[in-house]
Amino acid sequence: MPVIVVTRLRLRDPALLDEFFTDAVAAIEQAMKSEGNLGADALADADNAWWSVTAWQERRLMQAYVDSEPHLGISARLDHYCDEATFVDWEQASPALPDWQTSWRRLTADGKAADLTHASTANQTLDFPPPVQPPASVS
Repeated sequence: MPVIVVTRLRLRDPALLDEFFTDAVAAIEQAMKSEGNLGADALADADNAWWSVTAWQERRLMQAYVDSEPHLGISARLDHYCDEATFVDWEQASPALPDWQTSWRRLTADGKAADLTHASTANQTLDFPPPVQPPASVS
C-alpha cells in the first residue's frame, strides 16, 4: 500500500534561505530518482515555511531514501535551519499525492515535531496555519 509523507519546515532566519534552498532541491531531486518513489511536490509557503509531499510504493523504500545521502545529511542540519520541523506519514489506497489542505490537516492532527534547539511554540503544538493555496491556473 502506498505511503504518503508530508514535511513542513520553517526557517528560523531568512538569511539561511540560499543554503536551505540548495539542500531542499537536492532532497526533492533525490526523492524523485529514488526507487519506489511515486511522486513528489514542494510548496514555498508564507512566513518562511516550506512543505514537501512524497508518495512511496512501500515504507521500506521510503526509509531507504531517508537513510541515504543527501537526505541523511540534510536531516542532520534541520536544527541549524529550522525553528519548526514537523513530519507525518500514512498509508492510503491511492498513490496520488494529497492536496496541501489535506496535508496540513494530517500534519496538524498526527504529525511529529523534530527536537530543535530554537523551536517555536508552534513546533510542539503543531498550531500553524494551513498553507497558502497556489492560484488556480487559467485555461
